[in-house]
Formats: sequence, C-alpha cells, structure tokens
Amino acid sequence: MKKGLRLWALLSIIFVSTLLITNTILYGVILYQDANTVQKREEKLLLPLGKQLALEPAIQQTLQTNNYSEKTEQYTLDVIQIHQLDFIVLMTMDGIRLTHPDKTKIGKHFEGGDEKSALEGRVHISISDGTLGRSLRGFVPVYAHEKQIGVIALGIKLNSLSRLIENSRQQYTLALLISVGIGLLVASIAAYYLKKQLLNLEPKEISRLLTERNVMLDETKDVVVVIDSDETITLANIAASDMYQRLSGTFDSLNGKKIDHLLLDKKQVDFKRTVQQLYRQNGQDYLFSSAPIFVHQKQIGSILFLRNATESLFVTDQLVNTTAYASALQSQSHEFMNKLHIIYGLVDLENYDELKIYLHDILQPEKEFSHRLSVLVRNPVIAGFFIGEREKFAERKTQLIIEISPELPNTTDQKQTTNLINVYRYIHHALLQRYLPEEVTMTIEYNKQRLKTQYHFQLKESEITNFELVFAENYFIQLLADCRGDFQLTTKQQQISLDLATDYKEN
Repeated sequence: MKKGLRLWALLSIIFVSTLLITNTILYGVILYQDANTVQKREEKLLLPLGKQLALEPAIQQTLQTNNYSEKTEQYTLDVIQIHQLDFIVLMTMDGIRLTHPDKTKIGKHFEGGDEKSALEGRVHISISDGTLGRSLRGFVPVYAHEKQIGVIALGIKLNSLSRLIENSRQQYTLALLISVGIGLLVASIAAYYLKKQLLNLEPKEISRLLTERNVMLDETKDVVVVIDSDETITLANIAASDMYQRLSGTFDSLNGKKIDHLLLDKKQVDFKRTVQQLYRQNGQDYLFSSAPIFVHQKQIGSILFLRNATESLFVTDQLVNTTAYASALQSQSHEFMNKLHIIYGLVDLENYDELKIYLHDILQPEKEFSHRLSVLVRNPVIAGFFIGEREKFAERKTQLIIEISPELPNTTDQKQTTNLINVYRYIHHALLQRYLPEEVTMTIEYNKQRLKTQYHFQLKESEITNFELVFAENYFIQLLADCRGDFQLTTKQQQISLDLATDYKEN
C-alpha cells in the first residue's frame, strides 16, 4: 500500500496552515489598524501640545517681537526631545521661521504650503513635504490679546512614524511565531491522543481495514452481527439483514435494533460463553458462537456468529466418519488377512466341516441382525438409520446391540420420523465422542403411541460429569420438545442408563 502523510504530519499541516491563514489575516488587519492608531495618537499629541505651547509667554513674546530668541529655541528643542518629535517651528504671520532644528533654516519662509489654513486662524493636521522630508504636521495659531500673532508648527517625519509602527510590528511577529509553535505542540499532542484512540493506526490503514472488513462480512454466508453493551445491533452483514427481512417481512435496517429482533428466543444461548452452542429458531438449527470485543481492556460489546447447523453438522459428521473409517480400514485389513489365513489353512488341511462352521460364525451376527431388523422395524427410514449407526459403533470396536419389542410400526408422518432420528443421532454423537466399552445396549419398546428407548453402558468416572452436561444443552432440550419427549440420565457408579420416551404415532 502506498504510504501517505502520517497522522502527525497531516494534523501539523492542518493546524499550522489554519494558524498561518487566520494569523496572517489578523496580522494584516492589526498592522493596518496599528498604523492608523499610531498616526492618530501622534495627531492627538501634536495639536494639544501645540495649544499648550501657544499659551507660553516666552513663545508669545518671541512672535510679538518677530526676533530670534536663543532661549525660545532651546525650549523648543527640549520639548522635541521630551515628546520625540522631529521639529517645532514658530512662524510669523508672513510664514517666516523663528525657530527650527536646523539653524540655517531660521529666518526663511516655511515650506510645504499647508500652513496657509493656520495663518488664517484654523487648527489642522496635514501630511506634506518640507525641508526635513515628508512629515506629519500639526498647525496651531497663536493669539495675544485676541489677535493672531503667529503659528506653531509641530511635526514628526514619516520615517520616524514608520519606525514607531515597525516597533509595534515586532511584537506581533513574535506573537505569530509563538502561535505557530503552540500549533505544532497542539498538533503533536492531538496526533498522539488520536493514535492511541485509533490503536496506533494511520488513517489510510484504517480505511483499508474498514474496506477489507466490510467485504469479508458481506461475502460470508454466515450471519454476523456486532452488538454493544446494551445488546443493540451496531453492525450487521448482508446475511443477517436477509435473515431479519425473512423474519419481519420488512426491509428495515438492523442497525440500532435490539438483538431480540434477530434472535427471537435468545434464552437458548449464553452470550458470555465463547464455545459453540446449538440454537433452534423456526424449525431451523444453527450453531451460535460469540466473542467479546475489548477496546483498551474494556469490553464495549460482542460479535455474534450464526451458522446453519444442518450443513455444519453434516460436514463434521463426514469428517469424523472419514477419520474413523480410515482407522477402521487399517484395523479391518489386518483382521481380514488373519481370517484369510485361517480359511486358507482349513482349505489346505481339507477340513471342510470346520471351515463351514467358521464361515457360519463370521456371517451369522450380521445376517441375524439384518433379518431381525427387517421383521421388527416397519419404518424403512429408521431401519436404515439403525444399520448405519451400528456400523459407526463397529468402527469404534463397540457393538451396538439393538433390542426391539414388539415390532415398530410404520408411519407416514415424515416430520415425526425426522425428529426421532435427530434425537437418536444427538445421543449417538455424544457417545461416539468418548471412550466406549465393548457393548452398548439399546432397548426400544413401543406401546400405545409412545416409544421408550433405553441405553445401558459403562463410562469412566472422569467422563461422566462432562457427559451429563451434553444433555443439558438447549439444543437437545429443543429436540425433545419437537418430538414431545422426556429424557432421564441415571448413573450408578460407572453404569450409565439413558431413558428416552417420545411420541410415535403409527399410520
């Protein structure tokens, strides 16, 4: 998979880009406002200061005499230094300078042309070019005895004004750099937190896993649902949705619904057990299994699997029979060779009477069983089932002795036959999973539409407890309910007795 940006880099780019864009816009607006603020502040400084100077007696005296005064010149220079101005100029009503930072300019006409309004008695602010360059200037008329005797011009060069603005900009630049640094730090912390929450996966890895998971869930034929701690379905595959649609007859989504909408009788299974359990619903058998889902060592829900038990049990039975058959072939081939050697020896000795007796002993058990079964069991499906089951036990070196009294009548109720065989198959499957004795006796008695079946055999004490749990499963209880049966298991030391009573209505 092609690697993209890592989560840390992606978050850093987002955070820093956002900060740069917002801070740059904010920075530009602040600088513009700051420049205006500085200019407004200087303007507010110039005019009040000019008005204050206009009241000074020494200044009024200098303007009245129209003569240069060293004392007045020094006073204006001191004020310039105190208020960080570039010039303070006293001019007569003819526009002639009486003070100036450059003494060579004293006695010459004021330059700029913007002093005319002040000479006419108006206070104003302007930006114009003068002997010191382009500057911000304030003009204040000076009066004595209600008669204008001159003008005070105060100013600051635009270069000096720019330096004030630049000093202010440096503070904002530092704030911008600090903001970018904080953004990188926040991005790192957020990326670390998200990585922990996302199980150390990158966004592209999560996207790929999600796609693979969805394909896997949708393509499987088994029902798969995810529930939270409140047993609410949060995820369901296509098979689960199809099953729900068949049950409800609607096309609603399963997400957000309780598990009761899918498992109509959830009491049959235990969600906390991780082993496979048999579940029956609407006459269909399923293999149910569940697994808890943990996130950061905390269970947030479970994933449930529901598989068609008919196919699964058939495949399992086939695998068991294949393994048993392979073992039986090996054993029987050895036994067959021994029998051939005996027959060959009797033929070689020409002891034909002994040979006849020996062959009769070999063939008699199977012949007798088949003959009795054909007479006593009128239901061909059940008869065929007994023959196959007897062979399964024989492959395990155990003889299944079947005793029937009286004869078992036939029935046209196929469902009744199927239910009965299902119970027998469950019991036999449980027996074949254990170490069996040489003989297991199965006694069947038919009386008044009821079939009573008893099993007698021995079992090791270590297996008795587990054996009892098999018949406490909900699946077996449901099988008994289907055929209206009763079941009882009794143990006496190592002797096991299974008593089964079911309905069996003849034609």
